[in-house]
Amino acid sequence: MGIPVDRESNTLTAPRPDHRTGRPAGGPVPFAATAVEVAGDPEDGPHLLYRAARRLCEAAGPDAVLTHAGGELTARLEPGLHAAMYVSTEMRRDGAGSPLLRLNLRLAGQGRTPSPASLEHWAEIWHRQPLSPHEVVRVAGELPLMSAAVERLRPGRPLEGFAVLVTGHFLTDLVHLVGCLAELGAPLDAMTVLRKDYAYQWRHRVHGHLVEQGVRVVDAGDPAAVREHTERARRRGLRCLALDDGGYVAPALLDRARAGEPAPAGAGEWAGVVEQTMSGIYKLQGREPELPFPVFSVAQSRLKGRIESYWIAEKAVTTALELLPAVKIEGQPALVVGYGNVGAHIAALLTQRRMRVAVHDADILQLIDAHESGYVTDRDLPALLDRHEPLLVFGVTGRTSMSTREFRSLRRPAYLASVSSRDIEFDLPALEALAEGDPVERPCSRTHVLPGGVDVTVLAGGRPVNFHETDSISNLHSDLVYAGMLTGACAVATRPAPPGLDRAWADAVLEESGLLQDYYDRYGPHARVTVRTAGSAARTAR
Repeated sequence: MGIPVDRESNTLTAPRPDHRTGRPAGGPVPFAATAVEVAGDPEDGPHLLYRAARRLCEAAGPDAVLTHAGGELTARLEPGLHAAMYVSTEMRRDGAGSPLLRLNLRLAGQGRTPSPASLEHWAEIWHRQPLSPHEVVRVAGELPLMSAAVERLRPGRPLEGFAVLVTGHFLTDLVHLVGCLAELGAPLDAMTVLRKDYAYQWRHRVHGHLVEQGVRVVDAGDPAAVREHTERARRRGLRCLALDDGGYVAPALLDRARAGEPAPAGAGEWAGVVEQTMSGIYKLQGREPELPFPVFSVAQSRLKGRIESYWIAEKAVTTALELLPAVKIEGQPALVVGYGNVGAHIAALLTQRRMRVAVHDADILQLIDAHESGYVTDRDLPALLDRHEPLLVFGVTGRTSMSTREFRSLRRPAYLASVSSRDIEFDLPALEALAEGDPVERPCSRTHVLPGGVDVTVLAGGRPVNFHETDSISNLHSDLVYAGMLTGACAVATRPAPPGLDRAWADAVLEESGLLQDYYDRYGPHARVTVRTAGSAARTAR
């Protein structure tokens, strides 16, 4: 069973703006309420509540005094804004898992209505609630390949002496990845995690958990993050190693060298980078001779390409279709830009949904493959857009696939869904410059009107739809690639390789590691499957 969803509810009640009379004594007070749910034992509730309250007070500064009255904790967070905090327990009638402890926060304005920015600030801090021991154990149970990889790699503590930098999506699997790195010897207080700022349900709780462990959390877009991590490692006499997701580390180090900054040397030098995305690999194309260390490419490995791609494609298609308005998709035209491993699966899944699918790829071999698989194709993407008139466009290139020329070629209302890291797939500034008037904003989309009256709707803010407000894929699926990254990190640390980017090296290490055999044993024809039925304990079947 998965971890319960981290639910947030913010409700604001305030006087009408045109109501000019004073508030009567004892009348309603503007307030906002939010709650975070934690799986845990009821007796843990008071302790968890106190820790959460202290977190608010520490953020408020020395003037915030925590008091206890009537079963609640209270504090003044800023002038005119008071917080009341209490814990409640939600017992599960089906007997599934631990009870949910609800940590409740009520923010009340006195004499004024709290600003939305203030409410959001304090709600985010409140939701930075570290995972409970129950939740940590449950997450680990969903990631058995990572745990088994640690057991194989643990002897000798291969990451001892390394300051590890991780670029991460703030999902629960990141918590277990960091824990595994620590078990392999990486000191937590020397670790940096670069936060990819997507709207995940668990993002605040993951952030709070990492900070409590002593990990430094920095925004992935911070241009000084890699340099500062390198300098911290040098001061502690540690070498650096990165597990990257999207090319945030190696290109930044190469740019520093090009700018004439001193290269990392001595105890603080970089041992290497493990990269898991093709967008990160593309950033290194043509720069391989500049690399002063090896890059372990999980992104190009057979492990990732042959197994993970379908999971990503399935999640992307499911989410994109859920984000569309009520529309009959059968018989409608769709376009997939990028016919790599993920793109090919997306095209097949859309065909199964009975859409008419076209494909474009800049690589002529990929385009031939798509043509001979029965898809509509064209060497020229604008011509294909003009001819096929897609309702739904998936961008799966890992680069910018559509800009002004392509947008001008749209002939009917279209929805754009990215499946690439970050928001690079569609040239959003070019789309905004081309559009007439202001875009229409909705919770999950933004619609621009192009000259001629064509509506173009960007889903999920142009970020990957497979990551939109949820896990991209389940922990049981992300487990394999993260286990591969742990294996790659230990190879970089202990098996010196020539500088550069060698796909064959990564394949050899991964396929010799025992990881794929473990995967087959767990999920192959002789796998033992855990079955849970209502009202009964889990049982194992073959």
